[in-house]
Amino acid sequence: MPQRQVLDPEEIRLASRVLGGLDELKTEAADASARHLKEVIDQLVRLRQIVAAYPSIVHPHSVAGEHRDVYTLTDAICRSNPFTVEAYMPTRASVGRAYVVAKFNFFRLLHRIVLHHMPDDQARLELLDELMHFVRESVLLIITEDILVSIASNLNEHLDLRRKAVYLLADMWEHRTACSVKDFFPLMDSIWEAKSRIRITYGTLSGTTEILSLMREGCDTAVIDYFTRDQISEDERRALMELVFNSTFEELETMRRYMKHHKKQVLGSSDVARIFNVPVSRLHQTTSDAKAMFYTFRERQVTSYHRAIYDLPGPKKTAEEYLMIYYLEQNDIQAPSTHLQEMDLECEECRERSARIRLKGEPHT
Repeated sequence: MPQRQVLDPEEIRLASRVLGGLDELKTEAADASARHLKEVIDQLVRLRQIVAAYPSIVHPHSVAGEHRDVYTLTDAICRSNPFTVEAYMPTRASVGRAYVVAKFNFFRLLHRIVLHHMPDDQARLELLDELMHFVRESVLLIITEDILVSIASNLNEHLDLRRKAVYLLADMWEHRTACSVKDFFPLMDSIWEAKSRIRITYGTLSGTTEILSLMREGCDTAVIDYFTRDQISEDERRALMELVFNSTFEELETMRRYMKHHKKQVLGSSDVARIFNVPVSRLHQTTSDAKAMFYTFRERQVTSYHRAIYDLPGPKKTAEEYLMIYYLEQNDIQAPSTHLQEMDLECEECRERSARIRLKGEPHT
C-alpha cells in the first residue's frame, strides 16, 4: 500500500479551494475560520507523526524477552472475545483510531466552513458534495475496523476466518495514515455511496424498490449477487432488509404487524412516523450525512449483538458483517509483509512540510 502524506492530493486540492475561497472573501470572520483551519491541519500533522512514532505492528521486535510480530498479535487477538479484545490491541492501533476520528472531524469542519461562508451557488454545492464524500469515507473506515474487530474476536467463527480479519486489521493499523476504506473493503464504499443517494419509501416492506435503487445508484453488483443468491440464509435476508430500510428487525416486524392489523398493503413515511410516534423528519429515510450513517449502523450492530447473546429472533450480524465474512472466505488474505514498511523511508518531515506549503494559499505495546 503506498504511503501518503497527512492529506492526499485530492484532499489537499479541496482544502486549498476552501482556504482560497476564504481568502477571497476578505472578511474578519473568514480570516478567523482560515486561521482555525490551518491550526487544525498542523494538529493533524503532529498527530500523524505521533501515530507513526509508535512501534511497528508488522516488524518483529522483542519486549521483556518476548518475541512480538504480526503472528503473535494474531494469536493474542484470536484468543480474545468481544469484551476483552481492546486489551490485546497495540497502542499504535488505538492512537491511530484517534487520528482517523480527527481526520473525520477535519472534513466535517471543511464542510461547515463552506456551508457558512461560501456564496450559495453551483460551485458551493459541488464542493459540499465532494467534502461529504470524504466525510463518508472516514465514517466507513471506522465502521470497517469495527466489523473486522467483531469478526476477529468472535469465538464462534472458525479460526482461519478470524486470522484473516486480524491480518487486514494489522495492515490497517500499520498504515493507518495512508489507507482508505477502498483498500480494505471496497464493497462497503459501494453500498454506502449508493445509499447516500436514495430515499426509503417503505411501501410493501419487501425491499424491492430500495434494492433496485441501490443498483441504479451504482452499488457493486457483487453485493446484490451475494444477497440474492440461492443459498442465502433467513438471517442474511433479514439483515439485508435492515440495511435497505435503515431499521432493525424488531422495528420492521412492528411495521408489518401494523399493516396486518390495519389491513394496509403499503406504508408511507407518515404511517411509519405514526407507528413510532416521531416526526417524519426523525425517520432515517436517507443516510447522506455522518450522523445518520453512524446511527443506523450502530443501532443494527448493537441489536444484532443482543440477539446473538440471548438467542433472540432476527439476524445475529449486520448485513455488512455477513458480507465481510463472505469477502474474507473468498479471498486469500495473508499477513502483511514487512517489506511494505520500507515505503516509509522517505523523510516524514519533508512530506509534512510539502503538505503545509501546498495548503498555504498479551497486550501489544
